[in-house]
Amino acid sequence: MNRAILLFYVFLVAGCDWMPGKPKLSAKWQPPTAVSDFTALYNGNCLGCHGAGAVVSGSIAMDNPTYLSVVPRNALRRATEKGISGTAMPAFSISSGGTLTDTQVEILVNGILAKKTTTAAGSLPAYSAAPGDITRGNSVFSAACASCHGADGAGGDKAGSVVSPAYLGLTSDQYLRTIVIVGRPDLGCPDFANRIPGRAMTDEEIADVTAWLVSNRKNEFGQPLVPPAPSQP
Repeated sequence: MNRAILLFYVFLVAGCDWMPGKPKLSAKWQPPTAVSDFTALYNGNCLGCHGAGAVVSGSIAMDNPTYLSVVPRNALRRATEKGISGTAMPAFSISSGGTLTDTQVEILVNGILAKKTTTAAGSLPAYSAAPGDITRGNSVFSAACASCHGADGAGGDKAGSVVSPAYLGLTSDQYLRTIVIVGRPDLGCPDFANRIPGRAMTDEEIADVTAWLVSNRKNEFGQPLVPPAPSQP
């Protein structure tokens, strides 16, 4: 084999490695724990469930203005870091079995809260509170929710069931309360200030209807289910 052919094979095997200015491997590939861009972190970890913009999502949208006004920062951080037991919300921090560093969790929380542009008009109910009275809650449901979800909550002309085992078995008490407060505007569901014509729901009404929803958490055989820990968001 002559010298020219030998050099050809050397350059062929080496590819472009010999060329000046070739990017280093570290510049081409970034380990997941080094990602610090909010959009990249949100799209990779949150978008599938919480959506973005006008896209209808499977859970509360992270740009819901009432949600951003009422959710405490520590509750949002805790849910992102540790997940929510008994629901589809996983833990994202490495210390809790996820894949994100504490810094990345902080970037997500800060980025979500940065979407808060205005404070909801009027006084806001407490984010968390104990469920109220079930009997009163049934009456509140009739006044605030039945027109869409049906008299018994099993579904109506405008919206589906909120008492099905599949739904209540995957939602915490806090999630139910949060939905009552912040609604699902992406699905046409109003927040607490617009559920009852002419006035906002009171704190007592929110607690009572939450209690009624929780009381319907049963399996397909009609047996009560153990709810996810109510202290978690």
